[in-house]
Amino acid sequence: MNDAAKVAPFNAQLKRHGIGVIRGVVPSTDASKWVEETKHYLETKHEYKPPLAQDPTCFDFFWTPAQVRSRAHPHVLQAQRFAMSLWNTNNDDRLATRFPITYADRIRIESVSNGEFTVNGAAQASHEDSLIAAAAAASSAQIAQVDNGALERWEQDGYGRGGLYDAIFKGDWESYDAWDPAGRVNATPDLYNGAGACSMMRLFQGILALTVVEPGMIRLLPSPKLSTAYFLLRPFFAPKEGPPEQGASTEEWDKYLDASNWTLEKEQSTIIHGAVPGHAQRVTAAWHPHLQLDKSLVTPPTLQAGDYIIWHPDQAYQFSNTNYRSTSRPQTSSSTGSVSVAAAPPSGDMTSMLVYTPAAPLTQTNALYLARQRKAFLRGHPGPDFDSTGTGLGSEAPHTGRLTEKDIREVGGEEGLQAMGLAPWNLSPARTSSHKHAPPSSSASSGKEKKDADAEFMDVDAPSRSSSRDSRSSSTSLAEAEVVRLANIILFPDRYDFYMPTRASSPVPTSRDRGEKERERERERDRNNKERENKDRDKDRDKGKDRDK
Repeated sequence: MNDAAKVAPFNAQLKRHGIGVIRGVVPSTDASKWVEETKHYLETKHEYKPPLAQDPTCFDFFWTPAQVRSRAHPHVLQAQRFAMSLWNTNNDDRLATRFPITYADRIRIESVSNGEFTVNGAAQASHEDSLIAAAAAASSAQIAQVDNGALERWEQDGYGRGGLYDAIFKGDWESYDAWDPAGRVNATPDLYNGAGACSMMRLFQGILALTVVEPGMIRLLPSPKLSTAYFLLRPFFAPKEGPPEQGASTEEWDKYLDASNWTLEKEQSTIIHGAVPGHAQRVTAAWHPHLQLDKSLVTPPTLQAGDYIIWHPDQAYQFSNTNYRSTSRPQTSSSTGSVSVAAAPPSGDMTSMLVYTPAAPLTQTNALYLARQRKAFLRGHPGPDFDSTGTGLGSEAPHTGRLTEKDIREVGGEEGLQAMGLAPWNLSPARTSSHKHAPPSSSASSGKEKKDADAEFMDVDAPSRSSSRDSRSSSTSLAEAEVVRLANIILFPDRYDFYMPTRASSPVPTSRDRGEKERERERERDRNNKERENKDRDKDRDKGKDRDK
């Protein structure tokens, strides 16, 4: 990540397609330990809210060992810092990308034991037997979703607060910069307080693979600029002639999609295609036919344990209910690394595990959310966004082995604590580098080079090498300094004075020092008053002399 020859093409491809994979962020040995630790942790939990039938592998757990350790890992924070540094920021933007913070999201777990799918150790009906899965299998319709709000993208009180999409709505979509974060800082992406709606500003959606993830589990729609412009403008247009029947010829579909068949509606309706209050934005083949989701959704390559995939926050994506595209389930040989295909679920035990790991910068709004999230972590409660409506997700407080602040420090040091809002930020040049607290096991695995990586895929460097972007400059913009100042005040009001200097954070003085400073300020005021009185007396005396003359 400090090799300009690799960063330049990665940056270009990332901004063109909106998708990137950073290889080997977490050593595979660490990932395997976390998986086993998490499995044991979940065995102590017998009362939980089952996942939704249409997404049976997404669990509402937030503080499992895999989640807590991965969020604090120095290489994960380094990768997030690197990725966010690629945005088109300037010194006036009120955010600090050098300080990635944690957004506690959910976890995806799929377990197979003796050929049966299991949830928390209990056998479940296979995905193929699920009514929803069966309906999905029988339908050719494609559905993808875009996180971080739905109707909010059209609302003046949502993303309109920062004018993020103004260029698109004014018809000048070509000038829209999908990588300018300025319009996102003051946006409100959760006007309707829906369960799972995100109220934190995220610059990347992300997933950390803790086991091998085969192609097909996640599919993404490339080009955030083009796809965003299309689905934002879609509600303003209507076809002159409706879509052809199922099974129609290519010529009929081409005629339907042709620009001449679409017109700007003179009288606009209240229909916003795929947008429902409190839910994610849906992008579908029926509502957004020009996206041709059956052809345009791309499948990332196989993710190895420890790989980190990121995508633009406006990017549409689609998850499969299982780690495999069909009942044919690829199996990786541990001895040769080759992949074979079995015709049925494996007879042994197998666990697939992914951790949602978005990249979020430090902002004033994000610090406010981080304060609530920190309290949830300390109490073992769900992430604030995920139980805002009282859906009863339950608490992880009773779990045996629930990780604490001490564990975060052991994994990520001061930076890991800062990411969770458990330690203040410091803008001094001597700020701890991202690799200082790397665990001992990191050096062995991160030294492996992946020679065949393509321009869109980057390897994390060994801990002995620091990213040039991590230590870009000791200079700090006034806007960034102000963000850090406010964040420290929000999260540590008992330690930081509201009127502290903007250049660097300074602890609140002790009561004795504070009293002495108050007395010094009073003496200073007295001196100033006396000086003013003396000046006024001198002026009056001079005026009297002038009158005598």
